[in-house]
Amino acid sequence: MNLKKLIIAVMALAFLHTAAYGGSWVSGTVKNSFGSRNYKLWLSSGYSKDKPVPLVLMLHGCMQKAEDLATASGMNALADENNFLVVYPEQIAAANPLSCWNWFDQKHQSRDEGEPALIAAVIQDLRSSYNVDAKRIYVVGISAGGAMAVVMAASYPELFAGLSVIAGEEYKAGTTVEAGLASMKAGGPDPNQQGLLAYQAMQKSLAGAKKRMPVIAFHGTKDPYLNPLNTEQLIVQWAQTNDYLDDGKDNDSVNVQSPGETKGSVPDGYSYTRSQYKDSNKRLLMEKWIVDGLGHAWPGSPIASQFADPKGPKASAETWRFFSETTLDSPVSPGTPPPIKPKGEFE
Repeated sequence: MNLKKLIIAVMALAFLHTAAYGGSWVSGTVKNSFGSRNYKLWLSSGYSKDKPVPLVLMLHGCMQKAEDLATASGMNALADENNFLVVYPEQIAAANPLSCWNWFDQKHQSRDEGEPALIAAVIQDLRSSYNVDAKRIYVVGISAGGAMAVVMAASYPELFAGLSVIAGEEYKAGTTVEAGLASMKAGGPDPNQQGLLAYQAMQKSLAGAKKRMPVIAFHGTKDPYLNPLNTEQLIVQWAQTNDYLDDGKDNDSVNVQSPGETKGSVPDGYSYTRSQYKDSNKRLLMEKWIVDGLGHAWPGSPIASQFADPKGPKASAETWRFFSETTLDSPVSPGTPPPIKPKGEFE
């Protein structure tokens, strides 16, 4: 091969590598009577309008922007490898001085209200512009974003085929600022009670249709801001919710007793315990990862920063693996999402 052909071959390989792992950012805005929010969409390099692709909704924590969560999670690279879209709605300082999602405020905890309505509008906006696989839309969040991801799964269950929470809380762990802060330190209300509340919220949109909500959750034992008890409660809450979703009864068709446990460790990193929970048909439904030594951070991040730690198990890769394993058992109506019905002005 002469030098000219060699140069052409190298350039071609470089182009193919860029095409395979070189998605792009697209900015957007949604508006309704509750206000407006900007979002950043990662358009994977393999996206084609001719083929429906999954969508992952990512909700950042306090003091974060879309790019911060994208960098901490490494989700965009995963999207390029597996050809799915990733969208990052952004909170505004006018709504919360620390840019936290207001998961603890009753005005932002229900369908067709406040921030949940705005976040749902982001999905509707993308479904109108891109070929999104309606059976494979997921919601993921960290910290305040994790708590809001829980709210979204309960408020708009027909939209989501799975939920992933990093250092988050159970459904309505607090309904005031004071209660929210208290729950961060000592946990929220009885998770079985909250599980029923989440089921009742979901029934408003499911209208009795059977549904499963697969849930994967991660928490570090050294989290200085959020007691790991919150993730224990979150799993119990969703077990109770899924128990009701299964047949409308509290009969332990899904429970948290005797999970399958696996202990492991990351090379030169943290050890962890993974607990897996199955439904009455022995299908995987929930996972809990407790990471020894991890703080309030995204585990397995490609970077090290205040809210990202590469020494933990790779939460993004495990989340995608979990979603892929559980989606076929999680029927989601592929039709157009119900219209948003604002009931008041955003405050």
